[in-house]
Amino acid sequence: MKALLLETSTEKGLIALLEDGKPPIERWLDGGPSLSKNLALEVAALLGGQKVDLIAVGQGPGSYTGIRVGAALAQGLALGWGVPLVGFCSLEAFLPSPEYAVLVDARSGGLYCLYEGVCKKIPIDDPLLQTLPLLASPHPDLIAKRIALPGQWTEEKPHSRNLLSKTTPLHLSY
Repeated sequence: MKALLLETSTEKGLIALLEDGKPPIERWLDGGPSLSKNLALEVAALLGGQKVDLIAVGQGPGSYTGIRVGAALAQGLALGWGVPLVGFCSLEAFLPSPEYAVLVDARSGGLYCLYEGVCKKIPIDDPLLQTLPLLASPHPDLIAKRIALPGQWTEEKPHSRNLLSKTTPLHLSY
């Protein structure tokens, strides 16, 4: 089975081609205005004319525009090729291992947090934050400017590892 994975919820994007028994082919993308301009071209270059059996897309939380761009391309390809479309929590792409918590700046007074398999928005004064020993984020310096946290930080770019096992079906209807 071949799968195309799209993660576009933060300024650190990812497209990946996953094929049974082979290491994933991953390409990292810049977010912002260049994402919407280059995403389809990058996907076409990654696939090299190949069709996939499944498409997985990050559903957020994160940048509304980034999520929308990735979801629109994923939906268009899934409909055009007649293949299943599945979604995953975007924060899972930044999780280096299960003992970490992933934090992303929500830009609206809080943080998006993935901890122990639960993805939710929390306020910056949530007591949970003081108990997290291992923290991962695509932009830890932005969060550190807002709040001081005692845990050990790692800056992460998105990876495709284990994401297909964390997907849920998305139903397309018109």
